[in-house]
Amino acid sequence: MDRRSFLAKTSALSLAGLLGLNLQPKLARAAGTFAADAYNDKIVQGGWLNAPEVTRYFVKNTKNPYLSQVNSEIRGTGAGKMLALWPYLEQVTGRPLLPHLQEIGDCVGHSFGLGIDILTSIQIIMRKSPQRWVAEAATEIIYGGGRVEIGTQEYGKRWRGDGVNGTAVAEFIKRYGVLIRQRYGIWDFTNYSGDVARQLGRSGVPDELEPICRIHPVGCVTLVRSWEEARDCIYNGYPVTLSSSQGFNTRYGRDKDGFLPPSRRPWMHSMLLAGMDDNPKRPGGLIINSWGSTWIKGPTRHNQPDGSFWADAAVIDRICKQGDSVALSCYAGYPRQDYSLW
Repeated sequence: MDRRSFLAKTSALSLAGLLGLNLQPKLARAAGTFAADAYNDKIVQGGWLNAPEVTRYFVKNTKNPYLSQVNSEIRGTGAGKMLALWPYLEQVTGRPLLPHLQEIGDCVGHSFGLGIDILTSIQIIMRKSPQRWVAEAATEIIYGGGRVEIGTQEYGKRWRGDGVNGTAVAEFIKRYGVLIRQRYGIWDFTNYSGDVARQLGRSGVPDELEPICRIHPVGCVTLVRSWEEARDCIYNGYPVTLSSSQGFNTRYGRDKDGFLPPSRRPWMHSMLLAGMDDNPKRPGGLIINSWGSTWIKGPTRHNQPDGSFWADAAVIDRICKQGDSVALSCYAGYPRQDYSLW
């Protein structure tokens, strides 16, 4: 869409937001509000929308939509193993991982954006890719593209309020690609903006930016349907976005092992699986949230980043079985890779 149309639409939407016409609660800008909601056992809405009809479109229109169709090389390789993916991103950036702090219901854009950043850093370090680290992925583009270019323009889905489902975003990053946090002419994505994310979530990606996105597509996206599949992906360097209604109890913080217990109250949220420890005593995965650094406290393990927690394998398995968790790969499939910074 041209800039004039974009500004006209977003101006009207901004007015609607001021008038309180958004039907989904806006996520607070301060991490403390997220923590307060969780501690009081209120429903925490992250912005994941359960849209099985969109997932059905993805399955129907994608060759090999399920990881189980293309994971023969990596199947079972993570059993009994342990691996962290976030240290790769810390190495290329030269600083500890800083969790995202979403401002609206665009958690799916953040989980995919961080996953792409980690995937890129792995390629730079372990595959000696000719690309160099420049900046993080622009989550506003990922979020808006999934909602409009795929959800609305391809599947005719019109979501009210904020949010999107994972498979729509997965298809966008594979078909259209991504942008990094830079300025592109009149468009400046240097710093994250929830307002811009909401605007693009209504109007879509500006037409002049789509050719630039297409230069950097994600190689392969597939649906992960079990803990074992997710575990094997992580062990081979493929981040997994976890999108579901599964909530976690934050009342007492992380336990002595760095884990959060599941809660019966839904979060409707998307987060990133970026580590795995298939220790038979307590197998689980490291989940990085997009609520900043201070929303959760408690013991940690394996030098995990701020704003993250471990979840039991059985809980991650339940998340995957909801049908909207996605493995990211730079390749046409998921070849076996032996990566470890530990």
